[in-house]
Amino acid sequence: MRNNSPEKIIMVGPCRVSIFRNLVTTKDGTEIELPKVVLEVRYRDKQGRWHSASAISLRELPKGILALQKAFEFLTSQTVQPSPADRDRNDPGW
Repeated sequence: MRNNSPEKIIMVGPCRVSIFRNLVTTKDGTEIELPKVVLEVRYRDKQGRWHSASAISLRELPKGILALQKAFEFLTSQTVQPSPADRDRNDPGW
């Protein structure tokens, strides 16, 4: 992973989706970026401290789904840049 900071955070009610970009090296040595999505439910305890949980209640489920849909839209709406190997193939799609 390039850094520990999320590229984007999406909040819907108490549900938070963080989008990260992981840099992965394939078996042939090529580095590619893989997006990863983390879904958490944020809440405050009685002392006012923030915490995260991975369990989602029935009431929070629609909010979690909406946050994940927004993350999916963000990731799929971005322009894909061809890798140098793709540009060099004279591929008419690029």
